[in-house]
Amino acid sequence: MELSKEIGQAVSTGKVAMGAARSIKTLKRGQAKLVIAASNCEPNLLADIKHYAALANVPVHIFDGTSQELGLACGKPFLVSILAVVEPGSSNILSIGGHR
Repeated sequence: MELSKEIGQAVSTGKVAMGAARSIKTLKRGQAKLVIAASNCEPNLLADIKHYAALANVPVHIFDGTSQELGLACGKPFLVSILAVVEPGSSNILSIGGHR
């Protein structure tokens, strides 16, 4: 499975929250099924995300690329350091997190 392709598919056919504030909000609401963080995500932000993800029992995957590359995988012309998958759409993205 090519992760960048699956991320793009999830963004275009599913429901994804991009950015730290939106991702944390979806975690707090119990809506997120998987969180993906760029490899260059700020350590404090990553610690917060991991904390909320642990409380919600949601896996966190570290994307093997920068926030610029994660943004490109999402099909966006801007940096994306964190994204939360709410609905995978037609992608197979949840299999990377070991999700049911």
